[in-house]
Amino acid sequence: MDPKKRWREAILEQRRQLDPRFVREASEKIESLFLSLEEFNLAERVGLYAAFKNEAETAGIFGKAHALRKEIYYPAVDSKTKEIRFYRVKNLKELGRGFAGILEPKKRTHYLANIDFLNLIIVPGVAFDLKGNRLGFGQGYYDKLLEPFHGKRVAFAYEFQIADTLPSQPRDQRMDVVVTEERVIRII
Repeated sequence: MDPKKRWREAILEQRRQLDPRFVREASEKIESLFLSLEEFNLAERVGLYAAFKNEAETAGIFGKAHALRKEIYYPAVDSKTKEIRFYRVKNLKELGRGFAGILEPKKRTHYLANIDFLNLIIVPGVAFDLKGNRLGFGQGYYDKLLEPFHGKRVAFAYEFQIADTLPSQPRDQRMDVVVTEERVIRII
């Protein structure tokens, strides 16, 4: 079996079995650490994901970023091109079930044409390593999105999603920072 597939299945199974209380408490710790980061405090425009299947929750970050008058953008998968595009969201009620049941912006009239307009993107993933490598869901959507991106790449993960090293390929995109409930991992 492909090493990435083996990692993906093991971590996703562990994440599926998480207690909702753990998810809430760990997410609050991740949020607190993230909100103290210089990368967040300096950012004017932030790409954020909607948590799905026990991912670290992000709704609290939306609220705090909105209160700080930051522009928040959420991803949506274009069903024709299979590419991720970001759309500005001013209220979480603007999100609805989309690709694979993930919350996405319902109105998609004006997408962000240049991803570099964002200062920071919070990237979901299955696992991360200490070199910033990311193991996603295997479709390559975020790798393709992040390839031309010059802003900061921040990932949220639970501590059990962190490995010393993960199998990676040249097209895989690395993170700049990984935030867990226990620490901030800065990639040098």
